[in-house]
Amino acid sequence: MRYLISYDISDDKVRAKIFDYLESFAFRLQYSVFYCRLGTSEAKEIWSNLVELAEEDEVGRVLMAPLCKTCEQKLRLSDKPLEEEKGFLVV
Repeated sequence: MRYLISYDISDDKVRAKIFDYLESFAFRLQYSVFYCRLGTSEAKEIWSNLVELAEEDEVGRVLMAPLCKTCEQKLRLSDKPLEEEKGFLVV
């Protein structure tokens, strides 16, 4: 399944940790918004890791939203489907 992951973290160190973690496996759409494909067990593990990292910031929040096929097909980046975005390969 494909996921959109976003975060709002005020602490610079925590934000950097989350950014580095997400950048290791996900495509960055914006600084704090990522897109990736994950299996069920991977998604659970990643969610757990993100929650643990975000807890280091008193008011930090993380969002991980699954995308159904219909939603995924409607997703646009600069008015183009993500598959057309240069350098991004949908597997």
